[in-house]
Amino acid sequence: MQPVDPALTGFLSGTPVTLLDWGMLRLDREVRQATAALGVKDGRDGPVKMGTLYRPFDRRVLAYLSLPITGRERSLARCREMYGLLRDHLLAGAPGGMSAAGWYLQRIFASDARGSGSGRPEPFGDMLTNMVLLEVTLRVPEADAFAAGPPKVTCAGRLDQEEAAEVPPWRPPG
Repeated sequence: MQPVDPALTGFLSGTPVTLLDWGMLRLDREVRQATAALGVKDGRDGPVKMGTLYRPFDRRVLAYLSLPITGRERSLARCREMYGLLRDHLLAGAPGGMSAAGWYLQRIFASDARGSGSGRPEPFGDMLTNMVLLEVTLRVPEADAFAAGPPKVTCAGRLDQEEAAEVPPWRPPG
């Protein structure tokens, strides 16, 4: 075997990973695990899309699940149901009560190193709860793109919200 190029190890060890990066990776993994545990998978209507992204315009982290759903099943009630199932699965191991979301997100966005909590802004859990949004979209399957029927439905909320709010379709300003 050839020796490892020192330029590679130098680059990898010199590139910092922020707690934002780390938390988003962990949250992405948890959303994927929760989606699989709920039995949601790709089907004949199309692929299930999920993940996390950072929105620089409002500095929020968005954890999302997008499902292809046919016709009448695309409703705000169904969207809210999926949001609730996903949210409950993510928070399943957290202690109960109003602090569950903050506790969960502190665990997700924390370093695994000891004593790494110094210098963090407080109230850290509340700030994280405000930063992270969970969004569910019930979209039109590609095969039904030109058929009559309800448009896509999107709902979102913070992890401390029992019920997601409807997200209106984006429209250009003016």
